[in-house]
Amino acid sequence: MIVAKPKKGTLFSLGLFIVLAVGLATYITYTMLQGQPVWYQYALVALLYPIGIGLAIKVVWGYKVITVGKNKISIKYPIRFQTVEYTLKQLISWKEAIVKTGTGTFKEVSIKFDNGKVLNLSYQEHTDYPQVIQYLKKKCPRKAIK
Repeated sequence: MIVAKPKKGTLFSLGLFIVLAVGLATYITYTMLQGQPVWYQYALVALLYPIGIGLAIKVVWGYKVITVGKNKISIKYPIRFQTVEYTLKQLISWKEAIVKTGTGTFKEVSIKFDNGKVLNLSYQEHTDYPQVIQYLKKKCPRKAIK
């Protein structure tokens, strides 16, 4: 069984950004309550709180663990207490996109299922990405889109 989940470095960097955004907004709010607030303090608080809280909700709600093997693809959402399973027969197509950038290569695979759902995995953000690609090439090479 191949288990692909978000890399710890990715989660750490997103978590650090969330803590900094909400922490800075909280500090600015505290200083606004102590004295005369200035217009840009209102703007920063109105910008940082929604960004920090919205990103935190997106990261926590979207956290998923993908298990590939035994002719199945299973997507588990631990926070939602939900598991979605697909057989390889339900897989309509998959496509690996490779983009060369100035700093390196970005790789992402999009897997489309018969119910219209699309699963995206990227090399930079998920563990065991090469094993998932190898499994897809071995088990369903005809469904690959070039």
